[in-house]
Amino acid sequence: MTIGEKIKKIRCHLGLSQENLAKDIGCGVATISRIERGMAECDENMLKAIKAAMGIKNAPFSDAEIAAYRESLFVWLELMAHRRIDDAKDLGSELAVILNLPFERDLIMLYHLYDAGLCITIGDFDDAENKMNSLDKAKMNGEHLFQYYRNLGTLCFRREDYERALEYGLRAIDYSEYTRGNLAAAYYSIAADYSMLSQPVRAIMYLEEARKRHKNTPLSILSVFIEHVLCKSYLLLNESERAKPILDAALTKAEAIGVKLGRKKYIGMILNLLGVYHMKRSEHKEALAYFNKAHEYFWVGGLDYFHNSYYKARCLLELKQAAQAKELAADVLANATNSERFTMLFDGLRKEMHFKENGSAENIENVIIPYLIGKSELFFALDFCEHLECRYKKAGNSKKANEIAIIMRDIYAKIIFG
Repeated sequence: MTIGEKIKKIRCHLGLSQENLAKDIGCGVATISRIERGMAECDENMLKAIKAAMGIKNAPFSDAEIAAYRESLFVWLELMAHRRIDDAKDLGSELAVILNLPFERDLIMLYHLYDAGLCITIGDFDDAENKMNSLDKAKMNGEHLFQYYRNLGTLCFRREDYERALEYGLRAIDYSEYTRGNLAAAYYSIAADYSMLSQPVRAIMYLEEARKRHKNTPLSILSVFIEHVLCKSYLLLNESERAKPILDAALTKAEAIGVKLGRKKYIGMILNLLGVYHMKRSEHKEALAYFNKAHEYFWVGGLDYFHNSYYKARCLLELKQAAQAKELAADVLANATNSERFTMLFDGLRKEMHFKENGSAENIENVIIPYLIGKSELFFALDFCEHLECRYKKAGNSKKANEIAIIMRDIYAKIIFG
């Protein structure tokens, strides 16, 4: 498409007449007409004047400008990935100029997809979903479909629908050959889905691939995320010694990122796993110290706060500090009113602490454990199974202990085989 043809399409798209455009730049209507028909040259100064008059000063016309625009799209994604929300919003506003270029269908589609991704990043899920639904998937190429499924996967993950998130994440990988970006984040997302579905073996497979693809940028938020989920998976599989050196290195990275970007939550995430590491080694005093430190970095009511509180309560019980554990459980239940998952988890923990009360054991076995299994919280379910089996054995109730052992066997099969 010639420069003149582009000018005409944009002018018509904006509803401008040749007369109005000519008046705005101070030339004759005939000049505009001849430029649009390719009968007159449009030099650099004239093109700048026409762009300014149409309000598209930074619109990409030449091949070099289009290449630069594409680079800016990838910068936009990086800003989102690093949670630099204000910068991402500003750049997004600048890049919206492409919407005035109806002939740039490829770049317009990418812009819409990245714009929906920004909505997901800032937590405006309904707006993101509406933007995604407005797009015509039939008009998408491989590059578009990669980002389309990445967006859907991330949206489902943020809404805690991990099975659908995994489905979309795997679909995105099918189109990975069409994207020029680093695929480490895509592989990490699939690993995170498997992790949330309590399938650490499969999570590790994708995490190793993500680490390999991200090895040249070790000091990044994604690097900390990858190593966090990798160590979590190792710990769940009781491979604590494989996790420890990675955790030590990840803590140093998280501290550096916390200082650089002001994102200190990542420090708490690693401290929490160091607490889990010491719990696995029955070093409960050391574990409690890490959980207490981690608590300082989480906002009350957040996912990380609830997870850390659970392990902290378990640790307090091991240290025979039941009163503090009960107080913590009550505090979490007061703040978990919008989270059915954690309300059930801590209600089960509270009933475990009042095991001798009538109906507590039955409620844990028939309500709490099935609920956790249904939500793919298999390791939390195992915690309750192990404690319940132990209580039944101490009470001499071998029949009930065997029933719990069968449930545990089925849970382990789910963890290993999916």
